[in-house]
Amino acid sequence: MQQTSRTAFRKILIANRGEIALRIMRTCRALGIASVAVYSDADADAPHTCFADEAVRIGPAPSSESYLNGACIVETAQRMGCDAIHPGYGFLSENAAFAEACTAAGMVFIGPSPAAIRQMGSKRAARQLVAAAGVPTVPGYDGEQQSVAHLHAEMLRIGFPVLIKASAGGGGKGMRVVRAESEVDEALAGARREAEKSFGDGTLLLEKFIEQARHVEIQIFGDAHGNLVHLFERDCSLQRRHQKIIEESPAPAVSPELRAAMGAAAVKIGEAIGYVNAGTVEFILDRDGAFYFIEVNTRLQVEHPVTEMVTGLDLVQLQIAVAEGQPLPFAQTDLHVHGHAIEARLYAEDPRNDFLPATGTLHEWTLPEGSAGLRIDAGVERGSEVGIYYDPLLAKLIAHSADRAEALRKLCYGLRRLSVQGVTTNRDFLVRLLDSAGFRNGQATTGFIGENLAALLADDRAELELASAIAVILQLQQQGQAGDALARELPPGYRNNPFRNPSLKLLMGEREQEFVWRWLSENAVEFLLPNTTVRAVLLAHNDNQVRLAIDGVQRSFTITNADEQFYVHSSLGSCTLRKLSRYPEHQTTAEAGSANSPMPGQVLKILVEAGQQVARGEALLILEAMKMEHTMRAAVDGIVEAILVKPGAVVAPGEVLIHVKPT
Repeated sequence: MQQTSRTAFRKILIANRGEIALRIMRTCRALGIASVAVYSDADADAPHTCFADEAVRIGPAPSSESYLNGACIVETAQRMGCDAIHPGYGFLSENAAFAEACTAAGMVFIGPSPAAIRQMGSKRAARQLVAAAGVPTVPGYDGEQQSVAHLHAEMLRIGFPVLIKASAGGGGKGMRVVRAESEVDEALAGARREAEKSFGDGTLLLEKFIEQARHVEIQIFGDAHGNLVHLFERDCSLQRRHQKIIEESPAPAVSPELRAAMGAAAVKIGEAIGYVNAGTVEFILDRDGAFYFIEVNTRLQVEHPVTEMVTGLDLVQLQIAVAEGQPLPFAQTDLHVHGHAIEARLYAEDPRNDFLPATGTLHEWTLPEGSAGLRIDAGVERGSEVGIYYDPLLAKLIAHSADRAEALRKLCYGLRRLSVQGVTTNRDFLVRLLDSAGFRNGQATTGFIGENLAALLADDRAELELASAIAVILQLQQQGQAGDALARELPPGYRNNPFRNPSLKLLMGEREQEFVWRWLSENAVEFLLPNTTVRAVLLAHNDNQVRLAIDGVQRSFTITNADEQFYVHSSLGSCTLRKLSRYPEHQTTAEAGSANSPMPGQVLKILVEAGQQVARGEALLILEAMKMEHTMRAAVDGIVEAILVKPGAVVAPGEVLIHVKPT
């Protein structure tokens, strides 16, 4: 049983980083509780470090040497006089040994008991307990025999497609969908390796992969006095790489009767565990309305703000109160859903590059203001460095309104107004996803993104790029004139060679275009483009903003310049432009078969040797970035001519890692 004495905490250490650390600190501040942050060398100036009342360095950038160093964190909490430790989510939040170490050191772990964490931390044990409680589980295999041969045989018995899962963790780590026997061995090896690296346990379980399913989870909450309730459901079906990006409550496909049945099943599972504090029971809902247990997450979820918005509760405040020994202040009958809430996760990733993580500096970070019912939980700010060591989540935008249509409208509007420049993000992809007919109609399942990926990526950027280019050119013209005393005395667009119009070459995505223009008046410019002309009027400008009327349509453009790279944001969207030299440098082209890094990351494992014959599609090496693995494969049949990196090397996007000579 959890702590039952009603001791009021005076100081809490938050054993996490980013937006969740900030979110916990805000509740601590509201309650009059001092907060202690921990930070790695990469986070010395991070927002969570600066926001806390006190902050303590715990190690180098790699999480294994800092945020996963439980002994150091417990010692830090003792040294700083903390009463309790809040683990947030991820890192040590579902580590039973860490929870036990907190208790042994005389501090309260704000979460469930170590026994509950250990029991639910093994998905095999969780499946067995839930089945014994009479709640249906997805058909599969959760036995102790873990040899590749046995797992291979079990997958044939279950029938493809099969989902491989890490027994000891979640968040998409160690998870693979296998659709053919030829994929089995590589998928098992990759899943086990990722599970061992992420959770220290390579145990795997297998489940039948249910097509056209919905992912629906139930928030549960228990106290140390025997009270346990559910706080309704969240639909988390929209996922990429088995990780959620959109969550909402109420779930579109859940009727009042189904809600009551799933809620009762979740409470039944919590009671079987003897669960205390916040937890989430996850289910798969098939197309016929039958639901199956997946797992219990013994922590606060990333998407907990959705539940907070529809219930009016502060889940972190409840966590702290329960950890202090207080009973829940309500019964199940006191709880109701108010309106609708939808959350979108903003990631530093490139949807056009298989959603691989992206890094860089946030040269511009401007949040939308003035929208009632729009909440933003962010872990970054202007100037933040987004590196390779941590999860690429930048922020969560959550919209709440009276109904789903209004909440969706608010969320799309907030995303469009969010200006984030310097790092590739999924912002525009989220807008198209939320705008899609399938999502708007409440028909999105777990396969929705994969099934509609081409359409979701096929945005027409022609108008965005043209308008952004005109804004950049006119800003450069104004800056050039303002920075030169002689130019200030001359009319705009003055040329000492009247026979040639001014021009500038820009790189827009992968396309180069030369822009030629002439001034019509002090503020009006005509751009002479192939097959057309465009008239623009400069209405206002300052250091980083230009307001234009292009063919009569007025818009404001925010422009950030970093090393001749221009990041532009407007109501049309965001794009990046690069100023090109009039006399381009000679460039060499890598061999056709060479493997170039598609993302910044660290070389985890090299799978080939120099001189080895490889076939097209054969795995060459494995990269890791932001807790994700990516297998690089041969583009052609050939011979490995040179391996240019070693395991552990940190590489940049586009860097040549392996030369393969085509045969």
